Amino acid sequence: MNNQKGFSIVEALTSIFVFSIVALIVSGLLVQALNVERRAFSTQAIQENVLAVLELMAKEIRVSNISDQNNNCTTDPALNTLNIIHPIEGALTYRLTSGVVERVTGGIIHTLSSDDVVFNSLRFCILGSTTPYDNESARVTILLSISNKKGREILTTNIHTTVTSRDIVDELQN
Repeated sequence: MNNQKGFSIVEALTSIFVFSIVALIVSGLLVQALNVERRAFSTQAIQENVLAVLELMAKEIRVSNISDQNNNCTTDPALNTLNIIHPIEGALTYRLTSGVVERVTGGIIHTLSSDDVVFNSLRFCILGSTTPYDNESARVTILLSISNKKGREILTTNIHTTVTSRDIVDELQN
């Protein structure tokens, strides 16, 4: 009987048990990695939308005239609209409608945000626009909250930035 080779039932059960534990750990790590990847894609969609919308608004605010819109940045629902006078486009309005950021010019509505995200809030806090001769440029602080629409987990990001309007004509003459 000493010449028999092979595994005993105890050895086979022990190896199956160890293999099962290793398989559970590896599959748990794989599931966690997939969740992190989905979260990263949702965050990327939010970032891309925010950057595109803020960049367009900032470019136009910098060269536009902002007048008679000073506010103290309260939670007034009227603060989700910004009216500016662009030197080329004329009167422009940025607003939030049903989770979508819109740019209105000449009665034409352009949607700025994509279908992948929803803008929860958009507020404009404006300072320095009512006194044009105080040698201060108008400052627009944009406060927004944005969430992803797709994915298992809904992520929300709050962002704010300040843009200063400047009169390019005066800068070129001086």
